[in-house]
Amino acid sequence: MRLAAAAAPRPLPRLAIDSPALVSEHWVRFHAEAAQPEAFDLAAHGPMPVRLNGPGLIWLDEQLLDDNEFLPVYVRPEIDRDGSATRERLAALPVRREARTGLVFHGWGVRVYGHFLIEMLPKLLLAARFPALFERIPPVLDRQMAPWLIRILQDHCAIDPERAIWFDSAVEQLALERAVVLPLLTRSGGYHPVTSGLIDGFASRVGVVAEGTPERLFVARGDFSNPAAPQRHLANEAALAEIACARFGFRMVRPEQLDFAAQVGLFRQARVIIGQAGSGMHNALFAQAGARVGMIRFPAPDQSAIAALRGQRIAYLTEGVSEPEPAVYHADPALFSRFVEALLDQP
Repeated sequence: MRLAAAAAPRPLPRLAIDSPALVSEHWVRFHAEAAQPEAFDLAAHGPMPVRLNGPGLIWLDEQLLDDNEFLPVYVRPEIDRDGSATRERLAALPVRREARTGLVFHGWGVRVYGHFLIEMLPKLLLAARFPALFERIPPVLDRQMAPWLIRILQDHCAIDPERAIWFDSAVEQLALERAVVLPLLTRSGGYHPVTSGLIDGFASRVGVVAEGTPERLFVARGDFSNPAAPQRHLANEAALAEIACARFGFRMVRPEQLDFAAQVGLFRQARVIIGQAGSGMHNALFAQAGARVGMIRFPAPDQSAIAALRGQRIAYLTEGVSEPEPAVYHADPALFSRFVEALLDQP
């Protein structure tokens, strides 16, 4: 069932800051020389018999649906890496069969906020455009979903947990006789262009803007960690936040301490956003065109893909960022100050 015609994502934007003192030339070239992504359409598949296991793996006729339409490109290497027993462990779980038609939208990372934002939320917003097709199909929910995710789905995505088909990916597999599977709106080349309008409509409807909402945000992680996500720690984050706030007029925010509507409203109003890589920075999905986004480190092109979709200016501070021990980082304060100055000088 085709839901959107074929269209090409916007290519990765050139970096807003290309000074070799602040960012590696490799990443400057990576963005400047990015190829035009291939066009793709968006289609829901089914009803068809599938088996679900793990945090978002879908099997059809004993074959993993690993096309980028169904599985983010980073997942396959994760489950196939040397020493991984993911497949064998999941395949050994008991199978429960379900005859009802179920809408499958969830994916890898059901306990990670950033994965919800960039993978699951766009699917639901696309489906909401076709109520005659999808409203009567109960959604499939995983009991491993975090409570905050269930609240967002219920409060803002018209998902009623009482009418859902539930399963627990930690202890069972679910064999659906009639599954309707929604597609990813982001692929290896970037987001389907329809995504931006969906996000704009959602953010304007959901976001709550408090009086005095700042336009410059320093997104902090502090001691926050999610066992379901890669662990990382910016050792001198507090010192960098002090520089950003005291010298440049930023306000430090910790998104995990805010409810979802407040996060949406806060980032929708922001004009400059700085922070280390992670789910909190993915809230830039709600920021509008022209916003400037500064990242400490370059771990993956996810944030650049968001910037391409939303028409934002993106910059990375990679020089002066060291890793004194695994997953612990330190950013040079003087270079960080120069980075912030350069970002604020962008038109």
